[in-house]
Parts: sequence; structure tokens; C-alpha cells
Amino acid sequence: MDWQLISHYLLAILTLPVSVITVKSVIENSGTLFDEDLTIKDRVLLKQFAFFVLLPVVVLFHELGHALAARFYGANISAFHWSMFWGEVTIDGRLSPLQHYVIALAGNLFQLSACFFALVLAVIESSPAIVALCIYFYLFNGLACLIGYPILSLTSWNDDFAIIYGQGGPVLGTVTGIIHLILIALFLSSYFSTPGKFWFVRKTRPAWYREFAKTLSRAKQENDAVNYLAVAWQYYFVGLDKLCEQCLITVEKLDAKLMDVWLLRGYINQSKGRFDSAILCFEEITSNDNDSDKTLQARAWMACGHCLAQKLENTRSPQWHDVLKTYKQASTVAPELADPHYYLGVTLIKAGLLSDAEAELQLCQGSKGRVLTWLDPMLGSMVQQEVNTIRSMSRTKQ
Repeated sequence: MDWQLISHYLLAILTLPVSVITVKSVIENSGTLFDEDLTIKDRVLLKQFAFFVLLPVVVLFHELGHALAARFYGANISAFHWSMFWGEVTIDGRLSPLQHYVIALAGNLFQLSACFFALVLAVIESSPAIVALCIYFYLFNGLACLIGYPILSLTSWNDDFAIIYGQGGPVLGTVTGIIHLILIALFLSSYFSTPGKFWFVRKTRPAWYREFAKTLSRAKQENDAVNYLAVAWQYYFVGLDKLCEQCLITVEKLDAKLMDVWLLRGYINQSKGRFDSAILCFEEITSNDNDSDKTLQARAWMACGHCLAQKLENTRSPQWHDVLKTYKQASTVAPELADPHYYLGVTLIKAGLLSDAEAELQLCQGSKGRVLTWLDPMLGSMVQQEVNTIRSMSRTKQ
């Protein structure tokens, strides 16, 4: 009994329902999926479709490449197996080492051609969803074909790349290896390069790109720090951190005293989990009490609090004193803002100081005759939920 074959089919049986559910979800959400607004939910669904639907299809395409090459040389196909993420073609017949090399290579060339087809389609297509789907498929397929499968094949030394590098002879094997390494380098470059990332964002977020183009055009025309800072923020919003940093250097050359640079630079460090570096950036603003505007000061203090809170997330007995201090400082610097009081309230809940927390949240709701303004209006819609949480916890304690 071929347990390896059985295990592959069992894997296919387990993953097939996921593929069916994914196809069903794509059909049901096609109206919103293929509009111009490509949401995070849309992207997750497209990645699932690329992995659980398109990748198994290209595995079948891969095996057909082997079969067609074998038939070209007059060999018999005694067995053809395919099960979602795995396939195998058993060939009978007397073949030369070179013919074995070509047959082994043919399947991988078929699979590689699907990568290039997806990339070309992504270049010429205008639909954000189609572009994203093609690129996700290109990445999954390229990773499997150029890196993953060769490693698995060479470690077991009984599959395609063992034949490719073992049957073609030293010269052919060397040439194939060089081409293989070049393709891996090009593939990795297309994934990690900043121009490639910008191209992907431009194709999949057309609304962002239109706004970005206007902002960049205005910055070039006026050539001032404030407009280039707006360009940097646009880069930050879509995760183009390298371009954002480059733009911030331009901002500093135009106006070395513009403290907003440090806020954005801190956010970049915070998004990468470099909390200490982020806090140092924010402290560049908080240490300039006389020069910075009060709203910017408050934002920097709150950002420090967020970093400190994130550092405490995985600790068993978190001490919230320093976090509370930063939010309190933000509320003192800009007393007209509601945001610091909201964050104070939420942190006080975590610290178990429920009555103090409720007092802070009630300030957000306009108690004591004070009408506060929001930097982030979304927080205003969450205040009552936090108040309800406090009251629920109070009843539980009683």
C-alpha cells in the first residue's frame, strides 16, 4: 500500500471544502469584490482564492507538462495522479538521460509560464481585484515553483529537480542552475523592491493614487515642506515606508524645524514594533514645549502612551502608571481634546480603576458642561461601549 499517495489524497480531501467555500464566497461577494475599493476583507478572500483554487489548478498544469513531454518522446503514461497540491506522472519506456531531463523540466516550465502569464495579465489589467489576484497567484506560484518545490525535491532526491540536476550532465546542469538562480533573484526583487511595491499599490488602490498624484503635483509646484509632508503621509497610509522616509528627508531639507516630521517617523517605527525608537521620535516633539503647537504635542504624548501600552501587552502584571502619565500629559497640554480622556478611561479600565475610568469617559460625553473636540471622531462612537463595560464589570464585582 502506497502510504505516501494515500496521505496526499487525504490532504486533498481536507482542503477541498476550503476551496469550495472560497469559490462560493467569491461568487457571493463579487459585487463588492470587483469594485474599485479593495478592502482588507477583499484581499484576504483573493489570497485564499489564489492559494486554494488557482494553485491546485497550476499543479495539474504542471503534471500535464510532464505528460505531454513524455508523449512527445513516445513514452507511455502508466499512471497520472493529481490531488490539489501534489501530482505525479509515472512513465514507462526507454529514455535517454537528456530525455528524462526535458520531461522533468517540462512540468516546471509549464508552471513557470503560468507565473509569467499572471504577471503580464496584472500589468495590462485595470481591475484592482484582478490585478491583486494575479499578483497573489504569481507570488504563491513563484515561491512554490522556484524555491519551495526545488528544496523539497532536492532533499528527497527522487523528484523533478533531482532529475534536472542529475540527468542533464554537468554543463546542462550548470546552465540550468545559473538560469534558476537568476529567476529566483528576479522573483525576490519583484517582491521586495520599492518600485514593485509602489506599482502594486498604484494598480490596486486607484482612488489613493489619484489623491497621491494631486498631492505630489502640488508639492512639486510649491516646493515647500508642508506639501512634501503631505506626500510622506500618503506613502505611510499604504505602507510604503521607504518612500515615506525618503520624502521626510526632503521635508527636513526644506524646513529643519518642522516637528511634524518626528510624529510620522515615530509612527513608522511603531508600526514595525520598534517602540523605543518610536518613543525617542515622539520625545523630539514633547521636549519642545515652547515651539510646537499644542495639538501636535498632545498627539505625540498619546503616541508615547500607545507605544508604552503595546510594550506591556505580553507582560503578566502590567504596570500602567507610565501609560496613564502620558495620556494625562496629553490632556493637560491640549485640554480641549477628548481623545486623551478616552485613552485615559480605557487604560484605567485595564488598571481596574473603574470609577476614575468612568469619570474620564463622561468628560468625553460632555459632562461638567465641557464640550470637547475629537481628533479621531471614531473614538466618540466607542465611548458608550466602554461605559457599558465599566458598569458591567462593577455589577460583576458586587
